[in-house]
Amino acid sequence: MKKGSADMWWIIIGAVIALVVLIILMVIFTGKTNILESGLLDCQGKGGSCDFTASECITKGTVSHAFECSNPANIPEESKKVCCFGVKKASGEGCEKNSDCISGTCEIRTPLATKVCT
Repeated sequence: MKKGSADMWWIIIGAVIALVVLIILMVIFTGKTNILESGLLDCQGKGGSCDFTASECITKGTVSHAFECSNPANIPEESKKVCCFGVKKASGEGCEKNSDCISGTCEIRTPLATKVCT
């Protein structure tokens, strides 16, 4: 066997090993990026709400089609929940700050010391 022929086998073996490593890395990182992608496109993670349909959100806030809300598989389009930003809460609903409420007032109520819109 010639020296050139032996070198060719080492090149082929090295290429096969590199290909196997590349495939393993692709499988590992593809699984990780799907998790990252779902977090980046999550509506609640961006301060939105998935509690409304498109027609309900138009009256309460702004519809965003850039972020996703999970919906059951066989649901009509008009019943699907959408990502809604800028939703204000009505009187008696829980809140964190004044800007969360339609009235502009978020107060602590006793006996449970919970914050609600007034």
